[in-house]
Amino acid sequence: MNEINGIIIVDKPSGITSHDVVYRLRKASGIKRVGHSGTLDPMATGVLPVFFGKATRIIEYLSPPDDDAAKVYECTMLLGSEYDTLDTTGTLTAVHAGSFPGDSEIEEVLLGMAGESEQYPPAYSAVSVDGKRLYTYARRGEEIPKEKLRPRKIRIKSIESVSVNRFGDAPEASFTVTCSKGVYIRTLCSDAGRLLGCGGAMSALRRTASDGFSIENAVVPDNLKSPEDVHRALMPIDSALAHMPKVELDAASAAKFANGLAVNVRLACGASEGTRAGDRESPGPKAAARTVRVYSGEVLTGIGTLCSGQVRPKKVLR
Repeated sequence: MNEINGIIIVDKPSGITSHDVVYRLRKASGIKRVGHSGTLDPMATGVLPVFFGKATRIIEYLSPPDDDAAKVYECTMLLGSEYDTLDTTGTLTAVHAGSFPGDSEIEEVLLGMAGESEQYPPAYSAVSVDGKRLYTYARRGEEIPKEKLRPRKIRIKSIESVSVNRFGDAPEASFTVTCSKGVYIRTLCSDAGRLLGCGGAMSALRRTASDGFSIENAVVPDNLKSPEDVHRALMPIDSALAHMPKVELDAASAAKFANGLAVNVRLACGASEGTRAGDRESPGPKAAARTVRVYSGEVLTGIGTLCSGQVRPKKVLR
């Protein structure tokens, strides 16, 4: 059996944690170096990229930091109830006793939440404060002063396909969210419920895309029970780096790069993807450094920083 290096897109089922998925795949693959990106809550389902071997080293480079379409979610929000976890798996804390807003008002509020804003992490989350996870404080009933919590800048590109179901005692709104990394959909539902004056909580969540990977590429964990199963499902490491410009090095330059040395490529930072060592540098003002994927032939050698006619190694994979 060859060394296992690559990525599997898992369709995470409801009722287990993202760490549970990693634990299962460690056992199935027989290797310890397994990690995931983009944690999904236990109730949530859908796209969970899992990384094996050397692929774990590129998790931080999955998408540009300003990508407002890094994640896509299909969400359902229950109106009229509030929970300590901001989703319906938690403890009920409030029930709305009055009338509910109309469909058009619900849609207007949800659509109005698109754009750039700040969002505080929910009490039941893995964000660390003073060396402890927020959920640790929440389970103890301890409140964290707001000044200790740092709001995150988030970007919601769009909220679409809003529909309202009124068959039950309280309405449920379903919608699709396209957003940047770091958005808590539970918090979005809670904020929407507050704006509507009746409270709300997330009742279902499915992630259909994450960092360029789609649910169409996903495999259910029950189909991954052996190293052979894992090998068959593996995608190459560079499938996660398609958003980066590509630089190709000859054998001598690749050897220097792999040994931690900067390599002259005579290439302007603004040059197009797919350039090679030895290309003539383009005229013009100096541009900002760019993060690039570096190849020797067809083999991914690593990730580097390209500027001023040189590519410097950031992560060497080979």
